[in-house]
Formats: sequence, C-alpha cells, structure tokens
Amino acid sequence: LSLLGPILLGISTILDSAVPNLQEQLLQSAKVNTSELIFVSNAIMCLVLVAYTTYSGELIAAWKYCTQHLDASMILICQGLCAYFGLQSYLAIIRDHGGVAGVLFANARKICTILLSFILFSKPFNVRHGLGLVLVFVGVYLGYKGKQQQKKGKRQRRKSKGDGKSHDHNV
Repeated sequence: LSLLGPILLGISTILDSAVPNLQEQLLQSAKVNTSELIFVSNAIMCLVLVAYTTYSGELIAAWKYCTQHLDASMILICQGLCAYFGLQSYLAIIRDHGGVAGVLFANARKICTILLSFILFSKPFNVRHGLGLVLVFVGVYLGYKGKQQQKKGKRQRRKSKGDGKSHDHNV
C-alpha cells in the first residue's frame, strides 16, 4: 500500500488553501495587477514544467505529438485561452471580494464540473456523493461567514477606537 498519493493530496490541499490568501495579499496590499500576477505565476510554472518535462523526456515526445496532430495543438491553445480568462475572473473576485469568496466560486465551479460529468458520462450517484457535496457547501459557507464576522469585528474595533479620541483641537 503506497502512501504517496494521500501524502501528495494532503500537500496539495494545504498549498491550495494558502494560494488564495497569498493572492489576496498581493492584489490588495501590494497593489499587484492581476495581469502581472498571472504572468509571473505562469512564467515560473512554465520554467518548472519545462525543466521537469525535459528531465523526464516527456517534452520532446509532447512536441512531436503536437506537431503531428494539429488538432491537439489547437485544443491546447483553446484550453490555455479559457484558463487565462478564467484566472483573470478568479483573481478579480479575490481582489474585489477576498480569498474566501474566490474559494467559494472555485469550489462551485468544481462542483458544477463534477455534476456535469455525472450527467454527460452516466455514472452512479449515491448517498455518499450527495453527502460530500453538502459537506463541501457547508464548509465553504461557514468559512465565508467566519471571514465576514472577522471583517465586521475589525470594523467595529476601528469604530470604537475612533470614538475614544478627542476631537477638541483647542485644548
């Protein structure tokens, strides 16, 4: 029994939970443009993937395949364009509404993708699938509400600090 899969899934989950918060910090505090964030993120990942696929020998095989099958190349280009516009939208949500809202929309998209796969590829849907969907929605909702409460608490603390200051400048 290999534990590599569950370990990688755990690492992925932890990193996936950090990414929206880091993106929110960059977009709001550092005032980074969404296009800049996408470009730098993709440039770094491109270098990592080129290095890995060169090392594994997959880069040359993939290049040959795409040059022989232009339809595959076109599909990859369309996928890249859709991913770019999707990421632009996702980062705009994070910039305007915060990381929790970004995760909420991302999870809703994933749920729609899963539901669509059940519809298009006729898979059995059982109680555990439904329970999983409910748990995901409840978890995201509770996270969103918690974030809203934090923001509300910060606003109230700022307001109460402002009320304690003296406004009489003639003293």
